Amino acid sequence: MKTSRISNRLPFIALAVFMPLSFSACLKDSCETTYAYKLYKPVYMSYSNLRSAVNTLPAAEIQNAGKIYYKAPYIFLNEVDKGIHIIDNTNPSSPQKIAFINIPGNIDITMKDNILYADSYIDMVAIDVTNPAGATEVSRLENVFPQRSYTSGFVGDNNKGVIVDWIEKDTTVTEPCGSNFSGLIFFDGFSSSTGTSVNGSSGSSSGSNTSAPSPGIAGSMARFAIVENSLYCLTDDTMLLFNIENASNPISAGIVDMPWNIETIFPYNNYLFIGTTTGIQIYDNSNPASPEFLSQFIHATSCDPVVVQGNYAYSTLRAGTTCGGGINQLDIVDLSIITSPQLVTSYQMSSPYGLGIDGVNLFVCDGSAGLKYYNAADPENLILHQVVFPGETRDVIPVNGLLLAVTTEGFYEYDYTSGALQQLSFVPY
Repeated sequence: MKTSRISNRLPFIALAVFMPLSFSACLKDSCETTYAYKLYKPVYMSYSNLRSAVNTLPAAEIQNAGKIYYKAPYIFLNEVDKGIHIIDNTNPSSPQKIAFINIPGNIDITMKDNILYADSYIDMVAIDVTNPAGATEVSRLENVFPQRSYTSGFVGDNNKGVIVDWIEKDTTVTEPCGSNFSGLIFFDGFSSSTGTSVNGSSGSSSGSNTSAPSPGIAGSMARFAIVENSLYCLTDDTMLLFNIENASNPISAGIVDMPWNIETIFPYNNYLFIGTTTGIQIYDNSNPASPEFLSQFIHATSCDPVVVQGNYAYSTLRAGTTCGGGINQLDIVDLSIITSPQLVTSYQMSSPYGLGIDGVNLFVCDGSAGLKYYNAADPENLILHQVVFPGETRDVIPVNGLLLAVTTEGFYEYDYTSGALQQLSFVPY
């Protein structure tokens, strides 16, 4: 329904569920309640082990797919916090997993030429994938990303390394009646309200269907992006800049302060479009080494990836998440006056995630409501053309008639050159 009106991931630990096991009424005014709860002990990896862990392994099963990056003929699919699957997509009807790059703490991906950039917890690594089956680390920038925080603000002990897992233990505790027992206990660590989550994705640029060195293309959930010789990496409230003139040797090149809780980045023409939980930030990127804030479009609080084509931005808003808010919709924003973006219309959604546009073809991942294919010949009057149900859809990359789709059930490829989605292949998790 259309309406008109004036926005690996990380390893969050589950909140423990607790319940009274028994209640004993005592003499006089005292009583006690016994609770069942879970105890979480963090498992640390030392910095030395972290910084010697990157290596290329045989192809592995996909278990927890995250961000996606396409640089023909290869697909680079993130395994959340584990590394990157490399898939040979020479034949989209029969994609072949050829290798897995082990990168602890990896969530985000982007590429320049044959150099892949990936986060590894607090570090960024540059990996030469000229030979995908024998990819090698060529450089590393240490301590460039903020330390991650987890449920209830838990932050690890920096002296011990990075947290790579949790040991869970069931136990009980007896408390006086009326106590404020939370049911969640950490040990061998400490709680803190500080720290940020590096929750990102691959970079974004124009697609290509050749195997020669060329730009790649990312999904809409990207937090890494490249324009010319500048690499941009988002944290929660900053954009980190790196000079990659020498692709194998990225150099820190500054920090751009941004509003808290930025989420995604989409370069388009001479601008950077930053999706945040409260709107779209637009940066003038005429000088890629020094982006400058230009304008913003504000919307209700929600998760907010954004893609752009021509004079329009397409942004999904999702409720019921850590982003907050209660709106599920697709916004169409007019960018004709770039200094004053205006909402032109909204479309009701169920639980939208990523999206992608290629010419008149607009694809929206609407969770369990399906992958929606719109005709966007008139951006202000979208026509719903087709809906398919490949599991809960998370993100897509449309490029020259080929659609790559990440879902909770597996990785799909579709042909849309005929004007309808025709499944080419499916790689289950």
